[in-house]
Amino acid sequence: MSKVVQFSRGSIIFFEGDKDENIYILQSGAVALRSMDLETGEQVSEQLHIGEFFGVKSALARMPSLVTASVLLDSIVVQFSVSEFEKMFGAKAVITEKMLRVFSKSLRDIHRKTEQYLGGSSISISPEHGMYMVAKAFYKGEQYKSCYDVLSRILKLNPDPLNKADVVKLLNDSNLRRGREISSGGSSEDALSDSESFAINQFSLPVFDRFTKKYRRGDVIISEYEPGETFYLIKYGEVQIEKCIKDQNKILDILGSGAFFGEMAILDNSQRSASCVARTDVACLEFNKENFKALVLGNPQIVMNLLKLFCKRIYDQYRQFKIVLIKDISVRICDVFLMYDELAGGNSRKRDDDGNSKRKFSVTSEDIASWASIPLDQAKSCLMRLMDRGKIQIFEDHIIVSNIHDMRRMVDSYYMKLESISKQPLI
Repeated sequence: MSKVVQFSRGSIIFFEGDKDENIYILQSGAVALRSMDLETGEQVSEQLHIGEFFGVKSALARMPSLVTASVLLDSIVVQFSVSEFEKMFGAKAVITEKMLRVFSKSLRDIHRKTEQYLGGSSISISPEHGMYMVAKAFYKGEQYKSCYDVLSRILKLNPDPLNKADVVKLLNDSNLRRGREISSGGSSEDALSDSESFAINQFSLPVFDRFTKKYRRGDVIISEYEPGETFYLIKYGEVQIEKCIKDQNKILDILGSGAFFGEMAILDNSQRSASCVARTDVACLEFNKENFKALVLGNPQIVMNLLKLFCKRIYDQYRQFKIVLIKDISVRICDVFLMYDELAGGNSRKRDDDGNSKRKFSVTSEDIASWASIPLDQAKSCLMRLMDRGKIQIFEDHIIVSNIHDMRRMVDSYYMKLESISKQPLI
C-alpha cells in the first residue's frame, strides 16, 4: 500500500546514483531536484510544485537516479511502489499522457544537447532542405539505399522543391549505386526484457496483422525533418536512430524487438527529430495518431509499458551524451565498451582462468565510431592501439575486451584527473 512519509527540512529523500524503486508525489512543503550539468559541471536545481510526481524515471527504468531530491521545508510526500503506481494511475489517461509528453521533451532535449555539442545547427529549416542534407549524409556514408529512400520522400512531400534538379540528380546517382548494397541483414534474436516481451505479446493478436510493415536492411522508416504522422512498435529486428550532424549521420540509439519509436512527433506535433533506419530486416507495427490515442493511451497496460520504455531510452541517451563529452578519444572508446557492457546486463560476460572479466561484443569498428561520434579512421586507429596493447581483439563481426576492468580504470582515472583540475585554485 502507498504510504504518507514526512521529511524534515534539510533531509534527503534519495541521492543521485541511488536505486530507489519508489515513486513520490509532493503533498506539502518544498522539495528540489538537484543534479550536475554534464557540460558545465554546475549544479542545476528544479523546485517541485505541490501534487507533482518525482522519482518516476529511475523507478520505471530500474536505473540509478540522475538527481538528488533535497527537502527545502518540512514536507509530506506520498510514496508508491511501481506496481501501486500502475494500479492507481495507469488508467488515468490525463496523467499518463502528460507524463509521456514530459518524457518526450526530456528525450528531445538530450538529443538537442548532443547535436549542439557535436556542432549541429539549431536553426529551423524546411523539411525539404533538411531531408536533402540527410540524403547527402547517407550518400557520403555510402548508404545509397537510405539516400534514395529519403530523396524519394522529398519528391513525394513536394514534387517541385526549389532544388529539384539537385534532388533528381542525386536520386538517379544513388539509384545506380544501391543495387549491390541491398542484402538481407537477418533479424535480431536477442533476448527480450520483460517490458519488451509484454509489448510484443500485447500486439500479437490477428487484429493487428493489418498494421504490420516489413523493411529490408538500409530502408529508411522515418526521415529526419519530415512531418510526423505515425509511430512504430518493432516486432523483430533492429532499428538504428540517427541524427544528421555536420554532413554525417550519427547514431543516437539502436532499438530492438518490443521497442517503440516515432512517438515523439505524435506527442508534440513536430517534425521528425531523427532518422530511423532498418539495421537488419525488420517488421514493425505502424500506427497513426488516432490509433495511438485509442490503442496506447486508452490501454493502461500498454501505456505503462511505453512509459517504462521511454524512461529507459532517456537513460540510454543520457549515457551516450556523457560519452560524447569525454575529450580524450581513447577514453571515450573505453567508455563505449563500458556502455555496451551495461546494456548487455551481464549476458556477454565470460571469465578466463585468471578470473579477469572478458567481454564479447557483437560490434564493429563502424559501430564504435558512431557511438563515440568520431571519424571511422580515428576510431580504427585508437582500436588498433588498444589491440597492440593486448586490451582488445578485433574480428570481422565482433570485438573481445580482454579485461573490462581495465576499461573502467581508464575512465575512472580520466574523471579523477578532471576533478583534481577543477579543484586547483586559480592564480
